[in-house]
Amino acid sequence: MSLRQAAAHRNLLYLLSLKELRTRYKKSVLGWAWSLLNPLTQMAIFSVIFLYVFKAEPPIGDPSGVRNFPIYFLSGALPFNFFSISVGVAIGSIQGGAGLIKKVQFPHEHLVFSVIVAQFVTLLIELCVLCAALLIAGNMVLPWIPALLVILGLLALFTTGVALILSAANVFYHDVNYLWGILAQILFYATPVIYNPATIEVSALRFISNYGPTGSFVTAVHNVLYDLRIPSLGRLVQLAVLGFGTFFLGASLFNRLSPRFAEEM
Repeated sequence: MSLRQAAAHRNLLYLLSLKELRTRYKKSVLGWAWSLLNPLTQMAIFSVIFLYVFKAEPPIGDPSGVRNFPIYFLSGALPFNFFSISVGVAIGSIQGGAGLIKKVQFPHEHLVFSVIVAQFVTLLIELCVLCAALLIAGNMVLPWIPALLVILGLLALFTTGVALILSAANVFYHDVNYLWGILAQILFYATPVIYNPATIEVSALRFISNYGPTGSFVTAVHNVLYDLRIPSLGRLVQLAVLGFGTFFLGASLFNRLSPRFAEEM
């Protein structure tokens, strides 16, 4: 089915997204608090390693002047975790919906879209808490929220494109799910979440960290939330190309392969 047909079934997407949100923390004591505990635990661990083991200096926000490693870390970890978790869950969404695919005709894309929507809602809740922390730390982020939402929208498009490609590939090659676990770890350390790219001495590694797909989005979020400035025009153009290009590539590939899903399951 085409994206136009998928849009016509938007009510189904709403129901699937609602189901994803309701079942994510069902029967857990802390419920939605788990979505905050994971990044906070990461922040605590890396803060101890960064500040007390390596005794490194936190990055200085330009021009905000803020020097706070936990906030720098969360500004990068939250968008990266959105990408990593969304893709990881979406990879198995088509295989997990095999029973539905074999019985009912509907846009298979919605199985992937619902995962992205649910995780995006989680990201927005986490960022609200982070913005409150930034305001307490003296970073007036409120005027920069519109720019942040544009960047997050492009990140969601990029994430959806990657998720569509890998979820479709996973139907035919189940190794994709295992390979993603390894690739996500590599991407985390190749993305400037726990370090400032400017401190990397090797130019090739600095370029990958600064302009790699996930690095570009995380750096843009750092610019807005930590530095309090709009990313450069070149950076914004790159994000737009990555977002829209990856999304339409993923949608095209998924649409081509989806008629074969039922017979492969």
